[in-house]
Amino acid sequence: MKIPYQGRYWYFLSGLIVACSGARSFPPGAPSPQPASSVPQPTVPVEPTAAASSFKYATGTISYRISRSAAIETTGLDAQTHREISTNITHELLTLEPTDLATNFTALIDTSTTTTQGLIGSVESVQLPVRISGSFTDSAFTINADAGGSKCNTSSSMLVTDLHNLLVPFPERLSTGVSWRDSVNIQGCQAGIPTSGHTDRSYTVSGDASYEGHPVLVILRTDTTHAKGEGGLQQHRVSIDATGTGTALYYLDTATGRVARLTIDQMLDLSVTASARRSQFKQSSKQEFQIVP
Repeated sequence: MKIPYQGRYWYFLSGLIVACSGARSFPPGAPSPQPASSVPQPTVPVEPTAAASSFKYATGTISYRISRSAAIETTGLDAQTHREISTNITHELLTLEPTDLATNFTALIDTSTTTTQGLIGSVESVQLPVRISGSFTDSAFTINADAGGSKCNTSSSMLVTDLHNLLVPFPERLSTGVSWRDSVNIQGCQAGIPTSGHTDRSYTVSGDASYEGHPVLVILRTDTTHAKGEGGLQQHRVSIDATGTGTALYYLDTATGRVARLTIDQMLDLSVTASARRSQFKQSSKQEFQIVP
């Protein structure tokens, strides 16, 4: 089936990864669910931790290079699978300042580059920098009311989701086999359409490893996600429903208090209804966070 204004829908779907990520913790030590996932669990050479360790976020500013890719597939009337790809790379700065009651943060995107292949077409322009501030504790994550500018801002949604992924309230003691869980409700925006997503996540400490010559603690995360969105797109009412699973790997540098690397993989089944037509898609996506000088 050919979808009206398909290029815009491809772009909308390619950005849905933003609405389907994030984290907010339940009390450490809660039972850890193990959702069935179609995403292969990543394997990393690790050794059991020699002793329990802890992770505390360091004060100061850190720079991340974040790469994102999303591939969307659908089957046409010709029984052929059509695949469209979108990639995005951003440079982001994160500043943390602890207080007696919480840790304050300021984050901004100062560069962003997006490329597309296939029917996705051109993407909406982004006015940079995009800045967000707020605070977080073990049980709460707050974005300042004036952050993000307009109510439906794709770049702000992306930045908020990145913060939820990076700022996780880890248990006080971390050793091989320790597990806990979290969940989140995130409001976002894609191509001018408001979105909301709920994700349940479980974490397990895998063990010690080496990353770029430095010792790190590796933590595996598994996710289940449900997201939806509804709004106007080129004078048409569009609604979307998405369910999926994912995995993530955290490389924690406990000596410096930094997330040295984070990779996230996700598979989504998507249903789009527009102009009384309903279409099915599959999306695979990947995000990678790396510290840069």
